[in-house]
Amino acid sequence: MQEATILIPDISGYTNFLTKTDLSHSTHIINELLQVVADSIQPKFTLAEIEGDALLTYAKGKVDPKEIEEICSEAFKNFHYFLKVVQRDSVCRCGACNHAADLTLKFIVHYGMFEEVKIAQFTKLSGPDMIIAHRLMKNSVPSKEYMLVTDSYEIDRENSLFKWENLKDGYELIGDVNYQYAPMSHLKAEVEEPEKSEDYSKLFGLARVVEVEVNAPIRTVHSILTDNTEKKNFVDGLISMQADSTINRVGSTHICEFDGDSFDIKTLQDVGENDEVVYIEKAHSLKSGMTMLTYFELKKTKTNGTVISFRALTGDKEPIPSEYSDIVYNQTKHTLLNLKNYIENRRVA
Repeated sequence: MQEATILIPDISGYTNFLTKTDLSHSTHIINELLQVVADSIQPKFTLAEIEGDALLTYAKGKVDPKEIEEICSEAFKNFHYFLKVVQRDSVCRCGACNHAADLTLKFIVHYGMFEEVKIAQFTKLSGPDMIIAHRLMKNSVPSKEYMLVTDSYEIDRENSLFKWENLKDGYELIGDVNYQYAPMSHLKAEVEEPEKSEDYSKLFGLARVVEVEVNAPIRTVHSILTDNTEKKNFVDGLISMQADSTINRVGSTHICEFDGDSFDIKTLQDVGENDEVVYIEKAHSLKSGMTMLTYFELKKTKTNGTVISFRALTGDKEPIPSEYSDIVYNQTKHTLLNLKNYIENRRVA
């Protein structure tokens, strides 16, 4: 048996978020947030287990109270900074991507004994104090974002960064557990705003335009146009698509493979909603080395349909040369007509 400081960062709002939103996107976002927290508390704390919405971590011996407060504060601020980045870069309008900002973070800190149990290539922590730490994830703290410290850890209240309140809860087979908690909500004010993304939308004013009207709501058209996994359903000749993320965000990339060429495509911008949206990508040919900026403007019609306007520029932000312009625009119009037929035939609501 060894003595250790047990730290459990736990995402608040996880169950509601996971059950009421798109599962693939909500799971992806939760995993990203857990990685942000893990990176914030390492190397001081060792990750022992991932438990859905929480990380079970420990550090041998007692971690200095000031240090653990600083570690938890930094993890909390990094967590909320990442949520701001997700909000800034979001392209998808699904429930998970729209409501990620509702999530927050709390921390359970306990000091006690544990034993390392080896199971295959994994190490599991065992002992009564591990049970106490787990049980404390369900408590009476009147907040969703806080730091909870058991009396066995002995927080230094006089020199603390936080204001602490005493509380206790009773647990079956364990009895009463005395602890102190401190709200962390005020730390959100210290979270910096991420830099604004570059605005590309004003570059396309002189570019040639091609339009296609789709008999479907703008939200539906936007969702399918920007979902890279949907491209196989309306892009002719697409052999395969590999993306760096299951969620399309500003800055994310994917590679579309065709017979004879592949294109490395990066999402540059997605702005607006409801009645008008602009979506911009950069496509780089891996065969020829040519780069093109593509602009899709979606506008709601009076009949609740959607007009898609397409424009294109070279990678140097110049109009497409005349010898290539017809090819680019005719091919894109064909793709947009495929998109129109795909959406309308599916009768997506």
